[in-house]
Amino acid sequence: MDNGTPLPRRLFGLLSVCAAAAFGAVALMYFVLFWKLTFVDMPGNECGSRSCPRGMGRLVLFTPALAVAAAALWACVPRGARRRSWLGVLVAGAVAAAALWPGWRAYEWMRGPQMYVSGWQIADGSGKAKPVGVWALPDAAGGLLVRARADGLVAFDGEGRRGWRLPAPERAPLCGLSRATASAVGLLVHEEGARGCGARVTAVELTEGRRLWTREAAGQPAAVVGGTAVLAQPDAVLGLDLREGGERWRSPVAADCRVGAVDGAGEQAVYVEECGGGARARVVAVDARTGARAWESALPTASPLSELRVLSAEPLAVRVKETVALGTDAVLLFDAGGRIRGEVAAAGLEGEPLVTGGLLVSAVQAGKKSGVAAYSLTDGRRAWHTSFGKERVLGLAVAQQPGEFAVVSTDHWWTYLTRLGRDDGGRREEATVLREMPLGSRFTFRPGPPGAYVFVNLDADDELFPTFEVRPVWGW
Repeated sequence: MDNGTPLPRRLFGLLSVCAAAAFGAVALMYFVLFWKLTFVDMPGNECGSRSCPRGMGRLVLFTPALAVAAAALWACVPRGARRRSWLGVLVAGAVAAAALWPGWRAYEWMRGPQMYVSGWQIADGSGKAKPVGVWALPDAAGGLLVRARADGLVAFDGEGRRGWRLPAPERAPLCGLSRATASAVGLLVHEEGARGCGARVTAVELTEGRRLWTREAAGQPAAVVGGTAVLAQPDAVLGLDLREGGERWRSPVAADCRVGAVDGAGEQAVYVEECGGGARARVVAVDARTGARAWESALPTASPLSELRVLSAEPLAVRVKETVALGTDAVLLFDAGGRIRGEVAAAGLEGEPLVTGGLLVSAVQAGKKSGVAAYSLTDGRRAWHTSFGKERVLGLAVAQQPGEFAVVSTDHWWTYLTRLGRDDGGRREEATVLREMPLGSRFTFRPGPPGAYVFVNLDADDELFPTFEVRPVWGW
């Protein structure tokens, strides 16, 4: 700068140059980010009011505004102060570089929280066997994720690396899994020819992928309850040692009855009997260690059931749907003594519900609007409802943060993960955009390492990633 210029004028010129450099640098960064959103992130390089990448609208406003501000500040610089000096260039360059950080943080606020796929397993394509289900073992049991297909089991460790594999026996593909595991042991259900699903049951030690025992099951359901494998047979319900397979007890089933569902929790096993061709149905509870009958309770049904599932064993919640019109179609809730203490009407419930913390949480649909609702497992009353508008709810899971649920939804353009409070259903933060999600129509997900979630695809064609992990986006 000219040494003959008064000091205040020189300082004003230097400040103006630095401010112009700072605004110009952020404007240039925002222009590059806008270009990236337009030509990399945006579907088809065009968007509408709801399909544009989040943050693009604010960039459209801020980029030209910052550029105009930079030009206006440069115009305010006295002509004498525009002469080059190494000191002025260095100071302006340092200020411009420093301005990029708050500018970037402002951009992160504009686009909101986002997550992206950080690790995945490539589909092996071996016969495109149909996925059956998944087990997630707790960290104390190795933290494994075990994915079942018709052709066998594959284990993945906590970092998503493929571990052991256990092929299904020849001509006996897998068709089901026990809902729960205990001491890293689960039950596989096999299909065999005309005998259908449930013809054979196998106990598997899941940390190493070893078969422990196999038993013929005559097409009946099975469950893990504590250290007992509970299997239904045509004439009895059996309690077997989970690891050894030896018979512990036998509870007879009447000649005109069949067992339609088996489950349990703690030391109590429950099963549902349909009798008289479906005209009568009852829930029976027995001690899982001895088979001693604790109680039985008649279901309010009078026709065969088209759907029968135990959603929760403690407290007991049973999904029942009759085949006849205007028949029972609800989730029935039972107290510890087997008395029905409430129900949740199934009309409007969508997808697979989540049962935890004394609540049944489900996606709900009312006309064209969807949402998530929670119902008390004590009396069936609705505890809360959170609207998702025109977004379609795809899946639910327990969130990483205590007392919260995670909801995956889509609006046909973008996929989101939203955290809801368990007590009130309130949104805990702005919905997180899940970028470039290779997500099938059927999947499950769960919390992974800190800050991450693990997804498992269960589509019938099995062409997508079997499992992948999403983490918060760092960078653009």
